[in-house]
Amino acid sequence: MKTSGILHADLAGHLARLGHTDQFLVVDSGFPVPPGLPVVDLRVVYGLPAFAPVLTAIADEVVVEHALVATELAGANPVAHDVIADRFGELDTVDHSELKRRAVAARFAVRTAENTPYANVLLTAGVGFPV
Repeated sequence: MKTSGILHADLAGHLARLGHTDQFLVVDSGFPVPPGLPVVDLRVVYGLPAFAPVLTAIADEVVVEHALVATELAGANPVAHDVIADRFGELDTVDHSELKRRAVAARFAVRTAENTPYANVLLTAGVGFPV
């Protein structure tokens, strides 16, 4: 039995299968995940679990080389913006509609119970060794 890290078996499996340049989403409760995209739905009730601790737990286990967020995030939800930026540095942005369009390229989505606007990020997996 695992004693640390991601304990959710489905989420741990999806993360373990990531390869370099694979994309995946960590999203709020309302993000429209594209049909057919696998979803690891962590929602219990609104706010549980919140976006920030889920993103932090994932980032502790996965090398991320790129993060893409909606342009609207910084103004509408500075707390979520800062959580993502603090973890991944400079963020690339596109408008929310474009982020939703780009979501179809993701391997899977992790749905949190976050109930604040635009708390969504499209992450690109990196590698754990020098390239």
